[in-house]
Amino acid sequence: MKNKLWIVSLLLVLSAAVLLNARPGLRDMGPGRGRHSQGWFAHGGFLPVRLLLQTKDKIGLSAEQEKRLVALNEAHELWLIKFRADMEIQALKLRSNLEAEQVNVKDAEALIRAQADMHAEMLIARLRFQQGVKALLTAEQLVKVNELKKEFRGHVRENVRAHRERLQEKRN
Repeated sequence: MKNKLWIVSLLLVLSAAVLLNARPGLRDMGPGRGRHSQGWFAHGGFLPVRLLLQTKDKIGLSAEQEKRLVALNEAHELWLIKFRADMEIQALKLRSNLEAEQVNVKDAEALIRAQADMHAEMLIARLRFQQGVKALLTAEQLVKVNELKKEFRGHVRENVRAHRERLQEKRN
């Protein structure tokens, strides 16, 4: 019985460590983890609001579209700040549970499941936010945005390539 409890406790600790090290936020969420570190930006449906607002003249945003984008972005960021705080509270509760002399396995399991649910809720909120941003733009504007993203990726690739060459020259 003690061996089973030890194994379950070890698995819970390892699971908690993975969850606690996965910080919520835009940069580390989304499908492109690992090999594809671009994350959501690599996905064709991702429309970074800051990029849209910075290039509003190039893509032809109207004043009304700009106003609605700013409002949508601010509402999402406000929700995200509050949600991240709730996630941190959950993580603190889990850490406290796992650091206790006697770990309450049922409580730990419930906290881990709650964190997984919160993670899913954040992904869904990001999806809805991006669809809301996309719905504010016309088909022509979406084409222009995709062209700007390709141009931006090209600049990023050039900068990365140049950086690698400078590092290689320093090594030689």
